[in-house]
Amino acid sequence: MKVQPDVPAGIGVHWDGSHNLCFYLLNCPLKEKVDSDPKPDVVWPCAAPIVCSAVSSCSKYLALACEDATITIWNKHVGYPLSVTAILEERVICSIHFLQSSGAASSETPCSCTDPAFPIVQLLVLCTDSSFYLVKAPMSGKSSITLLADSPEDPNLAVSVVVPVVAFPNAALFFSWDGTVSLMNTATSQIVYCFSVPPSHAVASPWQPVFIVDSVNWCLLLRGDEQQQADAFAQSTAGHSTIFLFDFNSYPLKEAFLKELDLPFKSLQNLPLAERCNIFLCDRQQSLLGLEEQYWSQLQAQAAAMDKERQKVKGQKKP
Repeated sequence: MKVQPDVPAGIGVHWDGSHNLCFYLLNCPLKEKVDSDPKPDVVWPCAAPIVCSAVSSCSKYLALACEDATITIWNKHVGYPLSVTAILEERVICSIHFLQSSGAASSETPCSCTDPAFPIVQLLVLCTDSSFYLVKAPMSGKSSITLLADSPEDPNLAVSVVVPVVAFPNAALFFSWDGTVSLMNTATSQIVYCFSVPPSHAVASPWQPVFIVDSVNWCLLLRGDEQQQADAFAQSTAGHSTIFLFDFNSYPLKEAFLKELDLPFKSLQNLPLAERCNIFLCDRQQSLLGLEEQYWSQLQAQAAAMDKERQKVKGQKKP
């Protein structure tokens, strides 16, 4: 299909209790008679009801989290699962986000999308008990899951929202119920900086903050409501809201991500079409080789088990 850059070509829909992710294409030719119940163009089935989903910025990878705490990362270009992991602590997942890794800036793995490539695809997972994990899915090898922060004992420290920060690799913002906004380096699990509004205002609201991260101008826009009482959770009257701007360039943040920022990266956006096609074909070939090795090892194990069973049956037939 002919699509324009940065223009959505489809929409994915899932709902509570649904096992299927439905894709609807937005650039299909219009029909003379409009269907009252349009059928999805693609249906992506799952073994358990879908809780949340995410698509990488390059639209190459699709992540699905189910009610059984299973997380599957799919490579949509070649149509196979990159990794399947599960949180074993019986926790409920509430949101997932793709995270830019420092390895994405490696010059050895050119970008296969408009953003730096993901030689190791990273996924940030937030649970309903405010614990959050980092899932790493390499192109070859076994995926891993790391607990970045466990459920806090103090309810005021509960995390309500998590959002990646594209300006810095391995960076994510965490909004807590007490109104604090923290920037974490997920590679080290360390809090790099905390953004706070003036004492006269409170983040509106801490459990559902109003904000936006500008990845172009490297800043955070956050709404704060004027407090009418000393209580940090006091409700403010209408018309007393303020938008606060936090410029990332005004804070000593680059030092915390200095090593990652110094790495050069390549983008396909400015490469010739032939070179972009070669990169895509190489990526596909490596993926298929990995699948071939996996299936061959499984076939060998199955053949060895059958041979062992045959020898066992042959031994039982001897007098």
